[in-house]
Amino acid sequence: MPKVDIPGLTGLRFIAAFSILFLHAVAWCIPFNDTNIPNAIAGWIGVYGMPLFFVLSGFVIHYNYALAFRERPYGTASRGFFAARFARIYPLYFFFLVFGSISDFTANWIGYAPREFTNYVFHTVTLTQSWVYKIVIQDRLLLENGFGLAWSLSSEFFFYIAYAVFVFAILRIRKPGAGLASLAVFSMVVVGMLLAAYENFGAIQDLAKKFLPVVFTKEQNFQFSFYRWFFYYSPYVRIWEFILGCLAAQLFLIVQNRPVMRRERVYATVALGAALAFLFGFGAIYALSNAIPNLLGAPGSVGAKAVELVHFLALNFGCAVPLATVIFYVARYKGAFSNFFAWAPMVWLGDISYSIYAVHTWTLRPLIRPPISLNDVYGVDAILRVGIGIAFTVIVSAGTYTLIEQPCRRYLRARLMGGRSIKSASYSPNP
Repeated sequence: MPKVDIPGLTGLRFIAAFSILFLHAVAWCIPFNDTNIPNAIAGWIGVYGMPLFFVLSGFVIHYNYALAFRERPYGTASRGFFAARFARIYPLYFFFLVFGSISDFTANWIGYAPREFTNYVFHTVTLTQSWVYKIVIQDRLLLENGFGLAWSLSSEFFFYIAYAVFVFAILRIRKPGAGLASLAVFSMVVVGMLLAAYENFGAIQDLAKKFLPVVFTKEQNFQFSFYRWFFYYSPYVRIWEFILGCLAAQLFLIVQNRPVMRRERVYATVALGAALAFLFGFGAIYALSNAIPNLLGAPGSVGAKAVELVHFLALNFGCAVPLATVIFYVARYKGAFSNFFAWAPMVWLGDISYSIYAVHTWTLRPLIRPPISLNDVYGVDAILRVGIGIAFTVIVSAGTYTLIEQPCRRYLRARLMGGRSIKSASYSPNP
């Protein structure tokens, strides 16, 4: 299964990073105390970010490393895989971990909370901070301190370890029909499990209280609640998006060398249209329900319960299937839609997307202001703040990509892998 260049996937990486950047730029930099419309718009864009990151990560990882695990000794393939992943994510992560730890003055914990400081150092250095629910200083989640956005990298690290185990089960899928069936059955099972966990979360939370010293409920502190950690931050729930991406990549590898027939393209176009329509509708309900109370009915009504379900699934798997459809379409089919993501500026922005994600929590800080009432002047100010924040983030990201990310990756690859690559392709959307 020889691999080909898929620059469109790199463009999609930027879309994922931009959605998070835009969400935070609006939420942090232009809060208003008399309207929720900006936050609703930002939520509409931002709801797609993390699911796209995780599904796309699964697709790209399997696309690049499946062949190595299939054809090489397990020890050789796994060592090369983990060396490549370490070189890819850890240097920039460690730089901003140190930067964030100094910025948050976590060294101050040593004097009055040495145990929490030890936990913080251990979990952040080992990239396991999202694996555990720990409440530390000022009743915050452990993962929120220092480099808070790195919770997703911690979850990714968990995915990589799991991938080295379940990759062989995915490689057993060798026919298009089996690939499609696997995607459908897997998606239905995951949604069913998540809904069951949602309906029985009280029992899950009660069990957690027996083993954890502090557990916040949604009512006590939603941001740091066990509910939000379990369904949004924890890798034990988010891994299903990653696996879905792997399954989509396996289907792509199966059909990669087959010519695209007219009937297949028609079906694919219909599937893409349905996926985009679902994403639009899902995001609209999520955003408008934040701006308009009782959007679909009074509390307790069928419409209100539907909104609650959308908000729950927005924490994890709600957009995963249509996003996997979009990713597969961009990888498999040529045309205006796919060409947009393969456009050279989009590919360049995708190349620096990891830096965009990593740096924006600091590049936006100078533009943060307290909540105010909306008027014409502050409306213009809001547009300027968001625009300047995004532009400044891209500029700084280009610098960190050039000065930190690329040189460190090349150096570590040379040292850890001896200049060898475990991939057969010269191009990787996420090497």
